Formats: sequence, C-alpha cells, structure tokens
Amino acid sequence: MAGNFSRTDLERGERRPLHEGRWANAVVYTFETAGTRWVVKDFRLRSWLVRNVIGRLLIRREARGLLKLAGVPGAPAAAFRIDPFALAYRFIPGRGLRKYPGMLTPDFFPQLERTVHEMHARARIVHLDMRNADNILVTDAGEPMLLDFQSHLSLRWMPGPLRRFAQRIDLGAIYKHWARR
Repeated sequence: MAGNFSRTDLERGERRPLHEGRWANAVVYTFETAGTRWVVKDFRLRSWLVRNVIGRLLIRREARGLLKLAGVPGAPAAAFRIDPFALAYRFIPGRGLRKYPGMLTPDFFPQLERTVHEMHARARIVHLDMRNADNILVTDAGEPMLLDFQSHLSLRWMPGPLRRFAQRIDLGAIYKHWARR
C-alpha cells in the first residue's frame, strides 16, 4: 500500500474526530491533505501496551484485508498504512446504517448483497462483523459501503463447508438488516 501522507503530516494537520473508541480501540478521525479527505484509524494515542500489541496486530490485519479489497465497489478506496499504528482510506460522506434516518433506495440491500458476493469471490475474504450496523455505511448517494475489516478472515485456506458457513454469516447479517428495514 503506497502511502499518501506520513505521521508527521498528521501531527501538523487538523484532525476531526469521528469515533473515540474505548481503551483498546483505535481513535478514528478525518484528515485532509492536498484536497483529499481521509479516514484515519490510529492506535498511536493509546497506551504503550495497547498500541504495540493490539494496535500493531489490528492495523496490519485490517491493512491486508483492505489491500485485497482494492477495486471492489463498496469497500474503502486507496487504503494504506501510515505507520505500524495507523491506516487511512478515502473518506466517503454518509451515515452508519444504525443511525441512518431516511428511507433506503429499493436497490440498497440487493447492491449490498452483490458487494458482499464480490468481496467473497474477488478478495476471497469474509467480513464477519456486519451484524454491527455501524459497519455498513449509507453514503450520501444512498449506496452501501462496508467498513471495519479488523475481523475479516481469508477464505483461501478454508475447506468448502467452513468457507460456505463463513460466507453465510456475512449474508445472514445483510438479511437481518434487510428484514428490519
């Protein structure tokens, strides 16, 4: 993942908080540079233990997942690791499905389902945390986008029955949200 800015740039620029997280979660904020707005997930502000054990592991893990998702519609774009404690991807305006106040387009859930099928087929990963409605963004254009790939697993090593079970977990989450709406 080629970087677009560094930790030094982050510390010099203005950051706008999105989510503080709990003690062992990343701080999530937006950062703008060269006219592009980015989402940054950052463990640098956490304790030494969280930053160096949990943070390094989760950033590396999520960065790998986002790299596999490059080019999959509905996945974060232009993702890269800033350093061992932080990653960034392009900001897309929208709201989490849980807090989305309006009506969804009739094509929202079928489009989300297609995105997940494409994620499974092209990127060969499962998300495994879409039951959390905050991990599904409704963009300002009314389209779905998946967020937070810390829990993802690769499908490459899974035997057929386990792979199908993991894929059903993702699809079941979509159907749960669809039924609620």
